[in-house]
Parts: sequence; C-alpha cells; structure tokens
Amino acid sequence: MHELPDPRRVTLVSLTTMVAAVAPVHLFGALAPKIQADLGFGDALQGIAVGIFFAVAAGFSIWGGALTDRIGPSPALRIASVATAAGGLVALVSPGYAVIVIALVLAAVGNGISQPGNNTFIAGGVPAHRRGVALGVKQAAIPVSTALAGLSLPIIGESIGWRWAYVLAIALALVALAVIPHVEPPTERQTLAQTRSFSPSRGLRLVMVAAGFGAAAVSSIGAFLVRSAQDAGFSVSGAGYLQVTGSVALISTRVGWGALMDRIRVSRFGFSTALMVVGGFGFPLLATGNHTLMVAGAVLAYGAAWSWPGIVHLGVVEHHPNATGAASGIVQAGMFTGAMTGPVLFGIIADQAGFGWAWMLSAVFVALAAIVMAAATTEFRRARQGPNPAAT
Repeated sequence: MHELPDPRRVTLVSLTTMVAAVAPVHLFGALAPKIQADLGFGDALQGIAVGIFFAVAAGFSIWGGALTDRIGPSPALRIASVATAAGGLVALVSPGYAVIVIALVLAAVGNGISQPGNNTFIAGGVPAHRRGVALGVKQAAIPVSTALAGLSLPIIGESIGWRWAYVLAIALALVALAVIPHVEPPTERQTLAQTRSFSPSRGLRLVMVAAGFGAAAVSSIGAFLVRSAQDAGFSVSGAGYLQVTGSVALISTRVGWGALMDRIRVSRFGFSTALMVVGGFGFPLLATGNHTLMVAGAVLAYGAAWSWPGIVHLGVVEHHPNATGAASGIVQAGMFTGAMTGPVLFGIIADQAGFGWAWMLSAVFVALAAIVMAAATTEFRRARQGPNPAAT
C-alpha cells in the first residue's frame, strides 16, 4: 500500500509541470517581434512554427496517454520534463528559424505527454470531490505561461535579449523534474494490449472534434495577440501587458470554474458549450483594432472562450476512470490538432488580409466548437456513461 501524497502538493506539481510544458511555445509567441527580427522570418512562418509544435504534440498525445496508463503518471511526467528542458536548451542556442523549430518540436513531445499524464496524475493523487479545482489549477498553467511570456517581452526581451527567457524556461522544467512525487494511477496499470484495445465512444469522439475547433479558435491568442496589438498601435510594453491582463482573467476563470464544478451537479460538456458561446463574442471585438474594445475582447476571449478545457478534462476523467490516460490523450489530440491548424491559418490570413479578418476566423471556429460540444453533451446524456451522474 503506497502512502498518498498531499493533494495540494499534487496540484501544485501538476501546475508546475504544465507551465514548463507550454512555456516554450508561449515565449515564442510573446517574444515574436524580437525573435523574428533576430532570426529573419515573418508572421506566416511564425504561424507555421506554432502549428508544427501542436502537430507534434497531437501525435504524441495519444501515445503519451497510453504510455501513462502503462508506466504510471509520475514516470510519464518525468519523461515530459526532460523533453521540455531539451527543447528550451536548443531554443537558447538557435542560430536561425529551422533550429528554433527543432526546439519547438522537442518541447512539443514533452507537452504531448504532459497533458494526459497530468490528468492521470490528478485522478490518482486528488480525491474525487476536489478534482474540479485541481484540474482547473492544472489548466491555469496555460494562462500562467502566457502571462509570464507577456511579462518577458518588456522585462527580458527589451533589456537583455529574448534568449534569456529560455534560460528561465529550462530552469522551470528542471525544477518540475525534481519535485514530481510518486503517484499511483487511479486504477491498475494497463497492459500494452489493453491500451491498444481502447475504443472511444461516439460522445468522446464528438468531444475531441469540439475541442479541436475550440483550440483552433483560441490558440492564436497566445501566438498573435501581441503582434495584433502592436499592429493596432499598442506600444511594445502595452501589448505585453494586454496579454498579461487576458492571462489573469483566464487564470481566475479556470480555477473558479473548476471549484464550481466540485460544488454543483451540472453537465461538464454543456457548461463548456455555454462558455464557448459567450466567449465567442470576444473575437469580433479584437478584430476592430480599437484599443478599448481590444482590451474587452481579450478579457472575454481569454476568460470564457479559452476557459473550458479543465471542465472538459474533468468530464473525460469522470467518464473514463479505467482509461484516464488514453481517453485524455484522444481529446487532447483533438485540442492539439486545432491548436496546430488555427495559428497556421491565422498567420496566413493576417499576412494577406490583416488581423481583423484573422480574428473573425477564430470567431467561426469557436461557433463550430459550441455546436459540436452541444452534440456531445446530448450524446453523453443519452448514453448515460460514467460513474458520476453530474458529468452527464
């Protein structure tokens, strides 16, 4: 019998490993003006590089979920942290565009494993009645990372150079590696045959598709909000602080919604649908180029349109207690696929037609996400899957 670690420590470690996993790509987005000028590339190549990051993460997410179910969450997270640190090191010394893409690829491997690994880590180390807030804190890693990235532009990028920001990213990954406690998975480890035989339900496949559209809408915020704000006339520091403002809104809502899910019996996927609908109004505001409306749009897009992943992951965990890693990996693969597609299309449209039209593309994506997530909600309600009625 293994002694259970403190759930608060599990939650904090999960946050740390996740911040480390996503920091390399968010630094790449926030520091884009400096990196592009130094390495000589434009917005289209910026979007392609971010797309490659998420494509690799998508490819490793399903594998990482199955790996987690086989070897346990703690070893999986250690592997993820090593890959993340390696990516940061390559970014630190990159002489050109191709090498920094290689750095993002290495970091993407860590991110792909970290997402399903952390879901299983929380499912095994946090009591069921506290998993909503734990997953909310874990998902707050994204805005924590974007906030740190936004601050890195005026504090580090403008003073000692963008490469020093990656020194901090490497240090964070190594800290995460050092503090991961041993956590047993929520059920017995799966064999290779068991992980290969897992078959997603129709409801899970719909969630994967909805998550893909949702991620396509919001992934461009972290990659292009700073560039879009500067294009609209914000100062360098003002653009960075705009990203910080949105990130604070997202941190608050992800943790807040998670805490709410622990207290009320409500459809996890239905609640996520509502957030997508409300948050979708933020993108037309960003498209206006008006400074005041862009601030409001950033807060709305961050605080609603991007605040649903923790709730979706909670629903997935509740419905799949015997294959948390595999189910999480499938949904996360959808998110990563959307996060790959969104910035590529966004960057191309921004180059050709301007940021206003690119933000309207994000509005279309989030509308599609809401429609499909609503269908998933109906499917899970009809199927009555999972041990927790609150999830249906």
